[in-house]
Amino acid sequence: MIRGARRRRRPRITLERQPDGAPKTGLFTEPVRVTRLEPLATEVVEAGRHRVAFQVEVKDAEGRRCSDLAVDARITGPERAATVQGATDMFGRVRIRMTGPAGDYTLEVLEVAAKGLAFDREAGPTTARVTVPDS
Repeated sequence: MIRGARRRRRPRITLERQPDGAPKTGLFTEPVRVTRLEPLATEVVEAGRHRVAFQVEVKDAEGRRCSDLAVDARITGPERAATVQGATDMFGRVRIRMTGPAGDYTLEVLEVAAKGLAFDREAGPTTARVTVPDS
């Protein structure tokens, strides 16, 4: 130690525990809702196979885009059905896709934010359909 140098004392920091039931405020105003659900243009990926995409847009009660929220959906096509999950981007949108033959495809939004935020199913669309014709 250098002679004459004083040792600086660090201030004591105390961390306070937050209760699990602390209110979630700041980011989004509840309830969140789907404001737009629409099929996008289909793509032909190979002979007889098509890629169908749906876009889901999520906003909060004040109309602000909700980014990084999980969207659970069920997508059904002529060959199969699947329950999928995606996260919204910075614009509050997520794309959900399925590849298969020509026919009817349906997307149903099941849940938004995995019950971490209140989701108002009745405030916007939750189902979209598209029919892909034989090419």
